[in-house]
Amino acid sequence: MVLQFILIKYLYPFPNFMQDSYNYLRSAATNIDANLWPVGYAKLIRFAGFFSHCDHLLVFLQLFIYHICGLFYFHTLLALRPCSKWLQWTMFIFIFLNPAILYLSNYVTSDVYFIGISLVWMAQLFRLTYKPTLLLLSLHLLVLLLAFTVRYHALIYPVISMTVIVFCQYSATVKAWAIAMTIFLVGAFILYTTRQTETHMGRRQFSVFSGWQMANNAVYAYVHIPANKRSQDTVPPQFKDIHSRVHQWLDSVPMSQRPDRPIMAYFIWDPGSPLQPETGAQNISDNASHLRKMAQVAPLLNDYGKYLIARYPVPYIQYYIWPNLLQYMLPPAENLAVYNDGLDSVLPVAKDWFHYNTTHIYKRAGAELKYFNFYPYLMLLILLFFAIGWIKYLYQEGRAIANEHFRYALTIVTYYWLVNIGFSVLASPVVLRYQLFNMIIGATFGGMLWDMKVYGK
Repeated sequence: MVLQFILIKYLYPFPNFMQDSYNYLRSAATNIDANLWPVGYAKLIRFAGFFSHCDHLLVFLQLFIYHICGLFYFHTLLALRPCSKWLQWTMFIFIFLNPAILYLSNYVTSDVYFIGISLVWMAQLFRLTYKPTLLLLSLHLLVLLLAFTVRYHALIYPVISMTVIVFCQYSATVKAWAIAMTIFLVGAFILYTTRQTETHMGRRQFSVFSGWQMANNAVYAYVHIPANKRSQDTVPPQFKDIHSRVHQWLDSVPMSQRPDRPIMAYFIWDPGSPLQPETGAQNISDNASHLRKMAQVAPLLNDYGKYLIARYPVPYIQYYIWPNLLQYMLPPAENLAVYNDGLDSVLPVAKDWFHYNTTHIYKRAGAELKYFNFYPYLMLLILLFFAIGWIKYLYQEGRAIANEHFRYALTIVTYYWLVNIGFSVLASPVVLRYQLFNMIIGATFGGMLWDMKVYGK
């Protein structure tokens, strides 16, 4: 880990920044408890800043947390069933020497932090099935809450955790307590965040970003509706203004210049988006007043997105759901394949937080980032590797060979992946950095399935 840290900081003396980075930094600087995203990662930035505002400390802390979490997950896998040496080394390399994890650790973003927490969460689920202690269950609830404060993707985690707890060897009283505590902790966080959003953003809502995401996804499909059909739309009065701006944008932007593939968050962040409350606004992520305006219209956009989807369900499936499902299997490299969005400077909030002398930053490398464009194919191979391994496991009587611990863990992973596919495809455009946790899960369990023939109970 230390050698990797030295290497990445030599190649990239400054962290990697994207639009999300500035929002997290502003949240850390102002210490607010509600923003477009959960503020758990902003609290990590602030925690690092308590000791030093040096960006090296934040990057090292992210890498260190991931490796500690990875060790817990790795040793949990080894405890499930005996593994051959080649499999142990393969899993070790994929977890700890993965270039994507190393480069993502140099990002000022919540991804690596969330991946680490997710590895612990998943490993705890495995342990709950064969080591059901009250201490482990209590710690699992805390990890679940922590994940919920970092990324909205963790919305599916309570559902999976409660399902697993029901089938664990606890008494009915303990199970009821655990489920009640899960609902209480998640509900309390949602209620607190909702109140804080009202305080800081002026509108009572849990997730500002979800409303924008709903509209973004719907408009991605709506742009493909023929003009003669769109002209016949009669929208409810509350949507007339935003619908008119969308039509003006469609009339002024040729089809060849409209965002199409891959599906991204264009209509959320691009200054030219017809959804933006201010046309041509710049530095959106580092503009508190503009973000407040985005929060004001988020509920309206949420309803507008649902309206478009309900009116054009087939085009929505054809132009958003299906392409996003393909992106799940072949996720675009997005920001992993470029440094600092291709710029040589950062916004003032980064300069101020990290105490830079100037907004100018530099790097000593960058050409190697193009290799992350091959990672989508690796994701596809891992999905096939896992799926074929599952088929092999079923048809070669794998259940009779595998021990009980591994069978439970495989069931949990399969259940997680089915829920994750549905949620990810419906919720937001899938990109590579969102899929790294799934790649680790798929590669490690795929390897264990293929290794089944060598080792039995």
